Amino acid sequence: MLPFVTDRPISPADRSLASTARRDTALLMAIAASFALIHILTSGRYGFDRDELQFLSDARHLDWGFVAYPPLTPFIEHIGFSLFGLSLVGLRLFSVLAQAIVILVSGLMARDLGGNRLAQVTTALSVGLSGVLIIISTVFQYTSFSYLWWTLVCWFTIRLLKSENPRWWIAIGTAIGLGLLTKYSIAFFIAGLLAGLILTHARRYLRSMWLWCGVAIALFLFLPNIVWLMRHDFVSYHMLQHIHARDVGEGRSNGYWTYQFLLDVNPFAAPLWIAGLIAFFRSSRYRMLAWMYVLPVVLFWINKVRFYLHRRGVAVRHDRSRSGRW
Repeated sequence: MLPFVTDRPISPADRSLASTARRDTALLMAIAASFALIHILTSGRYGFDRDELQFLSDARHLDWGFVAYPPLTPFIEHIGFSLFGLSLVGLRLFSVLAQAIVILVSGLMARDLGGNRLAQVTTALSVGLSGVLIIISTVFQYTSFSYLWWTLVCWFTIRLLKSENPRWWIAIGTAIGLGLLTKYSIAFFIAGLLAGLILTHARRYLRSMWLWCGVAIALFLFLPNIVWLMRHDFVSYHMLQHIHARDVGEGRSNGYWTYQFLLDVNPFAAPLWIAGLIAFFRSSRYRMLAWMYVLPVVLFWINKVRFYLHRRGVAVRHDRSRSGRW
């Protein structure tokens, strides 16, 4: 958002804060770039994953939807194929860049929540070293981009709650719309956002036109895929039903909570998001974020999904720095 123009002279304290923020941002960018460089240097050492071959095939026959997923990921793959050809490093570059942005934004979220440089660096490193983030940085998957949209929704929500500027709903709606074009499981995250909106003081935004503008943007972005689904008898929904029944029957949903700790994050970072979750529930300003995490996790568990379907929430769980303690 553009800052308001003001004639108030900039004080030395303001200059010092701005200088510190620039240095912190540069450090976070360096951390994100370091993770990206490591992934780029190693991403050509192994062949295509089976899902990557499917995306590559669909990228050559673009449509507004596909049986297994929405259209955005094959479109990104189409761009990668046009730029780099059949290159492992080139085709995986966009996944690497998406996760680098996640790491950077995670540190910025810690700053917006009042964390100093130590909190920001700890957050960025914790996110970058989480098991699932490392995995989805090494292959081209819709999860790589779904993770990004979830993270951006969280950051924009933090900016909304901190600034109380309802225009942030435009950014939230845009990120949700892109998320709907990437992976349908974001519906669970939207449920968490709505619960947080209704169950906290943030419900006042229900009267804001900016919220409904955000809703309109999300629906507008998702509309082509909705039309495609209607024209194809919601084939994606039926396929997902079949896959879910198979996974439950084969026990793939077992160990949900164990793997949340071992792979979605790691045991060393778990205390960060646990402490932060408690802090969010205790904060009247940021309690909405707690519901945005808790409800999707519980819904995934109740519906017996695979443990990694909620891995897009990792960034939220790490950003629990509190001013004055870091």
